[in-house]
Amino acid sequence: MFHMEAFRSSLASGVTDVFQQVTFFTTGAQLAPLNNGMQASYQLPFLHSLFGLSANLENIRPQANSWLPTPFPYLAPNNIGTAVESPARFWDFSRNPKPLRPTEEFDIFASQTSGGAQTVTVFVNFSDGKVVPHPPLAASPTINGVGQLTTLHGTAATTLTANAWSAITPSINQSFPAGYYALVGVRVMSATARAFRVKPINEPLWRPGGVAVQTADQLDPPGQRFINPLTGQISHFGTWLTFFQNTVPNVDIFATSADTVEDVFFDVIKIGDAVTAGAL
Repeated sequence: MFHMEAFRSSLASGVTDVFQQVTFFTTGAQLAPLNNGMQASYQLPFLHSLFGLSANLENIRPQANSWLPTPFPYLAPNNIGTAVESPARFWDFSRNPKPLRPTEEFDIFASQTSGGAQTVTVFVNFSDGKVVPHPPLAASPTINGVGQLTTLHGTAATTLTANAWSAITPSINQSFPAGYYALVGVRVMSATARAFRVKPINEPLWRPGGVAVQTADQLDPPGQRFINPLTGQISHFGTWLTFFQNTVPNVDIFATSADTVEDVFFDVIKIGDAVTAGAL
């Protein structure tokens, strides 16, 4: 399981290799703040992935005392501009997640080269260090669809709040059979969207997230969709979460303006015909 949080603040100095702290974004956070950073969770004590953006973003430096005496990493390249680039500059540690010591402070520092103040935003996924494998795919058509992969498309017309997490409830365009499904890839699009989190209707609490796109031809990072559209490779992210046909997850979107049109694509595999937790 993995879960996304945000870090965002204005960095006063725009000088090469001058690092300043990017503050943990507490509004809508599920994990606990600690000073200007975040307290590492005992349930999600690994760094899974991260990406950041600003008009002149140079380096990102995640920090945790348990990583010392090894130098903290300099992560570059990053997304330059007002939107995530295509292809996205996305740091993926999911196959070798970086461990954190539960309850220690996890911080994000960054440098930017604008020559003046500039806001930097960094989105970070934390995990339990385990990848939940995707369900087996059917080798041939099945009567009830078990083992079949498909992509559900949903839309919403929620007015998003600028520079905050906004919850949307996507309306799925096509009916699909009752049953139990695994979510194995996601794409979210809105005019100024930067990131998204998938919000389950029921348990668990965690909200796995990724890069949002702003145009129809923008590429998702490898691993975020079940099938990479460029290589055909199957995602190494595994199962994001599971749900029943009548409990399709909601989505949190972080956008920079009051967008009013949202598109959501859920890659799913049907696991079985159960329609309640008691029947699993």
